[in-house]
Amino acid sequence: MKRLGQYLAHLSDMLGEVEHVHFSAVSKGSAMLNVNIEDLHYQKVLTHVREVPNGMGAKKQRSAYRALQQLMDEDGTGGAILDNADAPVLRFRKRPDDEKPLVVNKSGSVQGRLYLVGGKDETVPVRLEGASGETLYCEASTEMAQRLSALLFKQVRVSGPGIWERSPEGTWKLKKLKVESFQELDTAKVSDVVSRLQSIGGLRWADMEDPHGVARDLRG
Repeated sequence: MKRLGQYLAHLSDMLGEVEHVHFSAVSKGSAMLNVNIEDLHYQKVLTHVREVPNGMGAKKQRSAYRALQQLMDEDGTGGAILDNADAPVLRFRKRPDDEKPLVVNKSGSVQGRLYLVGGKDETVPVRLEGASGETLYCEASTEMAQRLSALLFKQVRVSGPGIWERSPEGTWKLKKLKVESFQELDTAKVSDVVSRLQSIGGLRWADMEDPHGVARDLRG
């Protein structure tokens, strides 16, 4: 029941329009979930479903799509979303039983909102919320954790040796990173960055080899 609830929660987030999408029933078979979508919102929900595999749509919907695929990977299954004519709108791939993800150990860095530094062991769990709402799993020594705790709920970049896993789609996901250094990120708005650029001489974007890099450096 708990697992089914996880599927339903993520499915609801991915479909969106939560006030107009209603759970109907579970048909016989492998957890065939049926939902009713109010007519005026049907096309909008279909658009959400078609967009998310391509990295489009709202952050919450993209995150829910990834969570559904993760659940299916863990359960060794696949799935599809069908429209009211039983035509497939979106398919979730099934990972072959013998397919093992590529895992590498490499130093790197991640950034996000630091929301947890805690634990009673010598290795302290550290958690960041990434740009898409995903959890970034890190750990630190007690001394490093003490220093990090001063930046709770702020945007930070942490660096150190990590374990990275490659998905079948070719993207890399952090499994765990040991924090060896960090820095607080400046959350200045783009308009503030432009003002700072103008204040140091009115730099022209067209004359710069890497304007995005300059803006990033100014933001920290």
